[in-house]
Amino acid sequence: MAGSFDVVVIGGGPGGYVAALRAAQLGARTAIVEKDRVGGTCLVRGCIPTKALLQSSELYTLAKAGRPFGLVADNVGFDWTAAQRRKTAVVDQLVKGVEGLLKAGGVTSFKGSARLAGKGVVAVDGDQLQAKDIVIATGSAIARVPLPGAELTIDSDRILELQEVPKRLAVIGGGVVGMEFAAMFAALGSKVTVLEMLPQVLSMVDSDLVAVYTKHLAGLGGEIHTNSKVSEVTKSGGALKVKFSEGGQDGVVDAEQVLMAVGRVPYTHGLDAEKAGVKLDRYRIVVDEHLHTDADGVWAIGDVIGGIMLAHVASYEGVCAVENIDGHTRTPDYHAAPNCIYTDPEIAHVGLGEKEAKDEGIAVKVGRFPFAASGRALTLGQTEGYAKVLADAESGKLLGAHIIGPRATDLIAEATLAIQNGLTMEQLDLTIHAHPTLPESLMEAALAAQGRAIHIANRKTSAPSGGSVATSAVGGGEKIQEKAMAATVKPSSPPPAVPSAITTKSLDLKKENRDFLLGMHRQMQLIRRFEERAQEQYTKAKIGGYCHLNIGEEATVVGGILALKPNDWIFTSYREHGHAIARGVDPKAVMAELFGKETGTSHGRGGSMHLVDYSKRFMGGYGIVGGHLPLAVGGAWAAKYRKQDDVIFCMFGDGATNIGAFHESLNMAKVFKLPVVWFCINNRYGMGTPVEKASAVADIYKKACAYDMESIQVDGMNLREVLLKTSEIVEKTRGDSEPRFVEALCYRFRGHSVVDPDKYRSEEDKVTWRKADPIVAFEHELEKSGLADEEYFKNVRVEIDNDVKDIIQYADESPDPRTDDLYKYVYAGQWDNNPMLRAERV
Repeated sequence: MAGSFDVVVIGGGPGGYVAALRAAQLGARTAIVEKDRVGGTCLVRGCIPTKALLQSSELYTLAKAGRPFGLVADNVGFDWTAAQRRKTAVVDQLVKGVEGLLKAGGVTSFKGSARLAGKGVVAVDGDQLQAKDIVIATGSAIARVPLPGAELTIDSDRILELQEVPKRLAVIGGGVVGMEFAAMFAALGSKVTVLEMLPQVLSMVDSDLVAVYTKHLAGLGGEIHTNSKVSEVTKSGGALKVKFSEGGQDGVVDAEQVLMAVGRVPYTHGLDAEKAGVKLDRYRIVVDEHLHTDADGVWAIGDVIGGIMLAHVASYEGVCAVENIDGHTRTPDYHAAPNCIYTDPEIAHVGLGEKEAKDEGIAVKVGRFPFAASGRALTLGQTEGYAKVLADAESGKLLGAHIIGPRATDLIAEATLAIQNGLTMEQLDLTIHAHPTLPESLMEAALAAQGRAIHIANRKTSAPSGGSVATSAVGGGEKIQEKAMAATVKPSSPPPAVPSAITTKSLDLKKENRDFLLGMHRQMQLIRRFEERAQEQYTKAKIGGYCHLNIGEEATVVGGILALKPNDWIFTSYREHGHAIARGVDPKAVMAELFGKETGTSHGRGGSMHLVDYSKRFMGGYGIVGGHLPLAVGGAWAAKYRKQDDVIFCMFGDGATNIGAFHESLNMAKVFKLPVVWFCINNRYGMGTPVEKASAVADIYKKACAYDMESIQVDGMNLREVLLKTSEIVEKTRGDSEPRFVEALCYRFRGHSVVDPDKYRSEEDKVTWRKADPIVAFEHELEKSGLADEEYFKNVRVEIDNDVKDIIQYADESPDPRTDDLYKYVYAGQWDNNPMLRAERV
């Protein structure tokens, strides 16, 4: 016999060692059994080593961006080996610290595997410990899934021991573990791709906070695929490939390493728990409200009971359990259990979320305070994110707090204390907060929920009804705003009202231009979501033929089209759909045309090849590559003959520049001084062929120079640059009837069409261009200038998503064309004297 004890704790993690120390404090003779190192998964392979490495990556990020702070260093590099050494040193120091605490506290430690060997008996590798009470704190283990090729992946233990930073990392699972590693390696330069089967990564976090994080990760070149099912991991030529399906479309991710991060499961292996009368629900130990099992004198805490699987919750439960053993009556209260996620920016939340409040029918007030309005955050140079509080609409009692931004995981402590003790918003804001500090943001959020914010503008709201969520105030930007950001968002279809003249001043990120700038942002978001849903409908066989998408090209099409006047004509052989929407063609009619419905722009006869709206002077979607270039010449002849100052705007892709019609059209336009603006969308790839390999002249605008034509190249990912430069070219042509050429250099985020496997672009190429996502870049500009914030963007996304659902429903429910009319209007003679051809001048 190895000894008799009042309490024996099985497991030396944060639940077990805290329980042992508290039991010893209460006067119990206490022993603890741990088969590995004390501290458990959290200290040895989880919380602590990951946070040590994350701190290293954070310092690296700060150093790279140090020039504005006066930190000037050339060739800032990252030493992964040194970071690993520091991580190990931190772990070793803390393990020794826990060992010392146990020894000083009078706790007897045993190393080995424990099992329950009868009533009050714990067997440890041949020895037996007698115990009046036993506390099981064996924690959890990494979950495994029966995935073909799983043996090629690494888990959250092995990734900590990598010898170098992988150039490409695929992460299967978008939970806390997966997203923390995604954040760290993306910051260190890895191309990170996350595959999550649920509709949202970090499913336990409010969606508005997740949107902020995903945008940040996208800025680092990271990709997130939700609603994705991984089917297989394979190895080919030394590289790994992860095969998955998303929205009915198959995809493949190339990676050097694949992290399997699909969660953890309670660990009871070898414990012989059921033999001892301990009830299991699969692997989870079943306990009552006081953490007692069905077996007399046996208690369980932490991950092994399958509740909130967090280290600090396990420690809390350990204290509760041993105090119950000592004769107290402790019932764990989890309503204020904080959750911390060490991404960049950090995320932390406690209590009720907005969706939970709505689902439970609780009327709440919501207040937000952006870190962009925080003096301390500005001095730190870390202004992403905000603090959000939820409070009962009647009593003002704090129900939840959600933070994304600098040191969110530290800030959540104040909110946890407030919620645990039932404090109200008023009690929180009446507490003096030091200035300048980050915790002031919580106070300001509480003030905002009451409509009394000091450092952001307040918005009036109607009283919330039962079950509704009333957002009381929103702020954002480095300047105090005169309008709340989460104002009602405008309807989808019409493009924004364009200023009479497009100038640098009219595009300045200033308050007087806010409506126009936000209108353009909305148009880009509408086009992005329209195209994403069109892709889904294509995979459901509701759209026939080819389906080409504008995803990634939104700045090019919106900036190019908005440079035109209402009487200008658009001739396009570009087969995406965004330019039609940007021109004001009804998105419902566009989708209906793709569905082949009578209500479509061409009555369901043309699909994406014939998106035509004469009222918008939009002659779009000609099916033959480059086919509209000579037609544009004809249109320009008509405008010149009528002596009108209309400009013919011919939009086409890079593929049209290698055919004879391109050269003949440019030549004729120049020789006869025709008012054409040739607008080439060069997304750098046709169907599998890079432009530089398909053409002797990679810079397409230089081809037009051969015809003595003014030609420019613009950054097609920069909305304001596209609009300004294109407008200047259009107005020059309007003034002198000389043809000109614009090449918008951009990048299509999907392949040439939905059916394009997109295997010909390198990962490095994709990473470089995805970092320049035109919508994300424009949102950063709007946020930095104080014209909008993430809450506004969230509302736009939600409303547009609903709009596009209505668009799809309209197309779905529209009638099919009559079979007798399918060939109507095929021949030109049928159009003679047809009123539909008459496009009245504006």
